[in-house]
Amino acid sequence: MTEFFKLGGIGVMGYISPMDTGDTYAVIDPLYGIDGIRNVENIDEMIEIPFERRRGGMIVGVQYENKYYKLKNIEWVGDLSDWSELYLVTVDERQSDYNFSDKEIPEGSVNDVNHTFTLSNIPILNSEHVYLNGLLQESDYDYIINDNEITFYEPPISGMRIRCSYRY
Repeated sequence: MTEFFKLGGIGVMGYISPMDTGDTYAVIDPLYGIDGIRNVENIDEMIEIPFERRRGGMIVGVQYENKYYKLKNIEWVGDLSDWSELYLVTVDERQSDYNFSDKEIPEGSVNDVNHTFTLSNIPILNSEHVYLNGLLQESDYDYIINDNEITFYEPPISGMRIRCSYRY
């Protein structure tokens, strides 16, 4: 079932050492085992992984659904909301599905007052890299992006350069 080649690399996750085949939990921490990632049969089995065996970022393959999930780094409540589904694609699919815009100059006046700038396309969520005078800005800290509009929390000062690279 495991097709970790879709994540890139050769499918080695966790420590390279003798396996403890009695360990049925997915782990990434030597405190609870050395077996790296494990598949589980169904969603319920994944949700029932004890909190003491969990580590934020761990990946679990669910065989019945042929899906992969990553444990969120949050305060867990013990249900499916603790997990994010991973969407794996092959390299060929990834290359054909996206277009790229590199170093695009968004439309809008850089004049000490204007906060909002417009891109030519709507970026794929979290694919954008916004630069102000060559410095990478942080999403949700320096700016927010909705559809194809970038809104800076502080208006860029006259003469500053804005560039954005993204997939769409």
